[in-house]
Amino acid sequence: MEGGPGYQQSGPSAARWQLGSMLTRLVHMGVVLLGLLPTCLGAQVVRGEVMDSLGGRPLGSVMIVLLDSAGVEHGKDLSDALGRFVLRADGPGDFFMRTRVVGYRRWESLTFNLARGQTIVRRIDLVLVPIVLPELTVEAERTCVVRPEEGLAAATLWDEVRTALELTQLTIDERRYRFRTQLTTHEFNQYKVPISVETRQGVGYTAMGFGSASAEDLQRHGFVRSAGAGPVYFGPDAQVLVSDVFLDHHCFRVRRGDRGGAVGLTFEPVSRSDVPDVEGTLWVDSATMNLKSLDWGYTELSRWAKLGDPGGAMDFGRLPNGAWFIERWELRAPVGRVIIGRADTTYYGVKIREGRVTEVLTSAGELVVQLDSTGLVRDTVRR
Repeated sequence: MEGGPGYQQSGPSAARWQLGSMLTRLVHMGVVLLGLLPTCLGAQVVRGEVMDSLGGRPLGSVMIVLLDSAGVEHGKDLSDALGRFVLRADGPGDFFMRTRVVGYRRWESLTFNLARGQTIVRRIDLVLVPIVLPELTVEAERTCVVRPEEGLAAATLWDEVRTALELTQLTIDERRYRFRTQLTTHEFNQYKVPISVETRQGVGYTAMGFGSASAEDLQRHGFVRSAGAGPVYFGPDAQVLVSDVFLDHHCFRVRRGDRGGAVGLTFEPVSRSDVPDVEGTLWVDSATMNLKSLDWGYTELSRWAKLGDPGGAMDFGRLPNGAWFIERWELRAPVGRVIIGRADTTYYGVKIREGRVTEVLTSAGELVVQLDSTGLVRDTVRR
């Protein structure tokens, strides 16, 4: 959106087709599907279930990753309420599985072979061993490290944060839930006096209402772009934060929590440039290692834009079955004004957009949970 946050809200649109065009497309689709049929029939599949080794109960919302013998990821899935999962490999070979559960140690299977077109069944009996955060030191808080090595507090925190972010993205990608969100837009002038407020309801497979470009595009062109009606601000989504491009161009350090029971993982650009970037903190519960929130700001902005405190925030939540989702978000974008006869832009005010999940529904529209204004879950229906 020009002159404000880079939101991308899309709704259903009516498409008009001519009969001849539709028939042509259907014939073409049939040809494509026939061409793909041998590939589909020759897929390599791992099916299975994840069970708690102590209680014998199925474990839902566990991330299972399929990797080859070189450690390259080939696929991943999120176990459902019955602990079931399906992994697909794009070719035969030797593979192993790895589980990722926030706050618990990783589990890895022995290597197994998948022949072309083969489907195998595996049961994972998972022993949930809690992760203990290494002792925080003053040096760890001062040193900003790119891709911190295993054993460091920053590395332990990042591994848990990354898991939570990927689980959140899987919730979105697999479209198991729909989120009813209250969307509010506030506008303030340069004296922080409210100008307008607009509230509406939205329903979608993600609660996050702002758009983000690819990590490569953001690294090249920046998180803030010039446009005719004013700058456009992009927020970092889960895919950007866990990307190799972001990790290679940002460093991390541990920050002692000034919030009760939280420890922060702060990130910032490795080097400064003329391209606007982001810096911020991912807040983690030090007892459970659960990702609680993210707040960020922008770097390399004009002097007038800095007056509007540009940035954003996200709060993360979990459903009763353990699935992760974005519970609340906010994006603050300064608004500038160009005065005729002057070459510079002056600060005019700020636009703040925020979204808050009020209900989580299944993909079929059945109620899962409701949330009140403080984010507390009520009227929970376990699914």
